[in-house]
Amino acid sequence: MGSVRSLDDPDWLRLVHGRPDATAFHLPAWSQAVAETYGFRPFVFVMEGVGRWAVAGQPVMEVRDLIGRRRLVSLPFTDHCPPLVEEGGNAGEFARSLVQAGIEVRAELPAVSGALAERVGTRHLVDLEPDPDVLFRRLHRNRIQKRIRRSRELGVEVSLSRSVADFETFYRLHCQTRQRQGVPVQPRRFIGSIWEKVIEAGHGFVILARAQNVPIATALFLSWNRHLIYKYGASDRRYWRLGANFLVHWTAMEWGCVNGYQTYDFGRTDAGHDSLREFKAAWGSTEVPLVYTFPGARSESAGRGKAAGILSGIIRHSPALVCRTVGELFYRYAA
Repeated sequence: MGSVRSLDDPDWLRLVHGRPDATAFHLPAWSQAVAETYGFRPFVFVMEGVGRWAVAGQPVMEVRDLIGRRRLVSLPFTDHCPPLVEEGGNAGEFARSLVQAGIEVRAELPAVSGALAERVGTRHLVDLEPDPDVLFRRLHRNRIQKRIRRSRELGVEVSLSRSVADFETFYRLHCQTRQRQGVPVQPRRFIGSIWEKVIEAGHGFVILARAQNVPIATALFLSWNRHLIYKYGASDRRYWRLGANFLVHWTAMEWGCVNGYQTYDFGRTDAGHDSLREFKAAWGSTEVPLVYTFPGARSESAGRGKAAGILSGIIRHSPALVCRTVGELFYRYAA
């Protein structure tokens, strides 16, 4: 069995900083941003070797549903968070410990009796190049390259920021986009906490696109350990013809190339979103299944689709305040 450690446990931090597959989602800063916003209890579940040395670990949070039932999730509001296992460690044994402890894992584990592996969507990964021009030539000529060039020709300008001065602009566009998509917006304090603990700490950044000094598109990225992750994107639909979203993604990829990053992760694409999959594929990405592992024979996500569909219609046809209020009251229960 495993044991429980704190987020700042030195042994856990050694594992995080020593594993090439660790991402910003494994950092204490990300867990703190989520836990402090929603009141979840965070901890790290580890498997110990000789001398109580942590040879594998997983960040976890204890969450509660609307009627108070307890769940252990790794991690809420996180697209992909696989276990970290030392070189030569026993990944299968650690997977069994996670399942026996009742922990839902936002990744596919080695096959374990008593666990359900459920495909929830896909991820798209781009292999970055040291030379951005080499990567650019890999992009789809008509669907991507031309859009990026055209956006620049139309006068769209982009900037990379970690400044809290740009928070309001990002959040305004973020709220507009979430309402248009028919999904609740995350509480303002959640994005603010990510900004404070992750972005300003140097583990991420925001790119803003402007046309004639008007903000028209933006995206938030997590950047750490040579893994660049696209987390949230937003835009003003009145300016879609300018193609700013294409330039935003390319600017992030170009930054990743220049700064020695290996991968660009487009994040989660839910099943059925075929047009979004095609968009991400046009960037020369590799599509991989996104599988989550649940203890027991049934996932906690079962049955949420119908309720989400009803809520989506309400949000789309309601004032922006409704989208934000629904998020403030109920977003924690989507963990």
